[in-house]
Amino acid sequence: MLDFTVDFDSVSPDLWISKEETCKEKLLKLSNWSQIPLLNTNASHKFSDGKLVRFRGMVQDMHNPEFYFEKFEVFNTTTNEVKIKSGKYCDTAHILENEKINYTENLKSAQRQAMVVVSLPGLSDWAQQIEEDQNYLKHLDQQPNSSKRLSSNANTKLKRSYDETENDSEVMDIADADHLNKEQRTAEVMDNGKNVVSREHLLNFPLPDVPSKSCIVKVYDESENLKINDMIEVVGFLSVDPILSGEFQPEKNSFLEPEGDTDVEIITHNPPPSLVPRLHAVYVKKLDHCNPLVANFDQAAVLKEANSAREHLLKALTELLLGDQLAAEYLICHLIACVYLRQDTLALGQFCLNLSNLPTKKYPNYAKQLYDIIKQFVTKSYYLPLTIENLNTMALLPKKDYECNRLTSGILQLSKHTHLILDETKMEQGRLDSTGVSNLTALGNMITTQKVEYDFKYYKMEFDSDIPVLLLSEGKSLLPSDYHVPLRPEESSLEIFDAIVEAATYYLKEEIMNTIRKYLTNLKLVKYTISEDLQFVEDDFIEMRSQSDAENPVTADDLHRLLVLARLVSLSRGYDTLNKECWDITRKMECERLNRIKNRVAPTF
Repeated sequence: MLDFTVDFDSVSPDLWISKEETCKEKLLKLSNWSQIPLLNTNASHKFSDGKLVRFRGMVQDMHNPEFYFEKFEVFNTTTNEVKIKSGKYCDTAHILENEKINYTENLKSAQRQAMVVVSLPGLSDWAQQIEEDQNYLKHLDQQPNSSKRLSSNANTKLKRSYDETENDSEVMDIADADHLNKEQRTAEVMDNGKNVVSREHLLNFPLPDVPSKSCIVKVYDESENLKINDMIEVVGFLSVDPILSGEFQPEKNSFLEPEGDTDVEIITHNPPPSLVPRLHAVYVKKLDHCNPLVANFDQAAVLKEANSAREHLLKALTELLLGDQLAAEYLICHLIACVYLRQDTLALGQFCLNLSNLPTKKYPNYAKQLYDIIKQFVTKSYYLPLTIENLNTMALLPKKDYECNRLTSGILQLSKHTHLILDETKMEQGRLDSTGVSNLTALGNMITTQKVEYDFKYYKMEFDSDIPVLLLSEGKSLLPSDYHVPLRPEESSLEIFDAIVEAATYYLKEEIMNTIRKYLTNLKLVKYTISEDLQFVEDDFIEMRSQSDAENPVTADDLHRLLVLARLVSLSRGYDTLNKECWDITRKMECERLNRIKNRVAPTF
């Protein structure tokens, strides 16, 4: 029986197929998957073709299903021996030069789902560093490039080996001519004005100027039920044969063959494996989170430790928000919020927070400095200054490119729990064009419904999202929000903000930071229950309605807003259900917030 704890390094696709159930059982029993190399932290060229590896990321696009030979017969012309082989978990047929495939007998075809998976957009530097520390394999630095180690098994592929052709001038000449022909084909595509072989085009990352990795994953199990934007971790066999590149596809004779995929589509769907490796999945695990500090979730332990972590976070945020504890309380609620239920058009649990009245006259980069601290707490985030230029030029919504037959990603194609910080303090005078208006509308729709509209040219389709949005502005935001909190800085804090940032950085030692990081992730995973004994809520709501007037009526929406906030107030303090104490704190917070809005004045700092 295969022992993965010792032998997983030498597992081949053929061995896996022969003992599939046993191998999968051993894989699932592994206490730590770090024994299997992770492509996110180790370059694919360091591994040989057919190596069992992992990749962690977000499903960015789904390709059409691929057909392959699950079983085929091979005839050896020298020995007359007949073998049955499988094309599962590989892209090329591993056959000897004196072997031929029998296309008439014992041929069984099947299909597999191909999808593009990109490393998680917006993953924080600290999370990447921990991931690297846990998974980087230093000994691989001494190994040669995998392009010289393809097919480390005994089998030879259809192409002749390097050793056989090294001293064969005729073969070399043909190879050189073939290489030149491929260069010409690439150049022709480039000359047609379609920069389809640029790195940016092939990688197709959602976030601009953010380094990332991409992988084409091929899934064999139809029960996986994967969707666009799902966070997944894949274990599978690596496929990095250079022949898979679209540049090396045989050129078609347009007079003899019917028109099929265009050159643009072929190269886009078949990027060089050195840039975008293929991974044949033996197991796919959906991820609830991507925090490397949270390996096991224990709700009782999480709730017990919550209050201590909250005190650290509250202290740091209060200082960074210039002494405003109410704003800090709301920001904590925002950082632990997530969509916990969808009902009709409502996304229950969303918590878009607008912090206004920022001191931009005294500190023009205050919003960015605040984000630089927040991103050290959360696992994934992205900072977007809402300048006129950005709104008019950036692609926020994913769009279907029919010429390349792929989904071109946009900034709003993010996995769940990615914190989006929108900085309106950078907005200057100017005119929004049609793209700018569309982008602003898309942001508003996402905030309101937690859905992102993907553009398929002939129709539009909404995809569910769970993206907490923090709006930072001088006055009330142009965009809708669930909770608007005007900042009330202390005069003493305004004078020494740079020193506050320095002190906060000193206070937030690695141990405290990790406590906060685990706190923010774990509270999203806690199962919150609603107690049947909520008479105090009902009594308070009746009282609130009786005291309201025609100008400021208390509606069911106000009750909903209070209950959403009360849930987060309870969780932040380590309770998985609502009690009278947390309800009173919630009411007090909302009362103070509404008074601020009613009595707010124009900022003078």
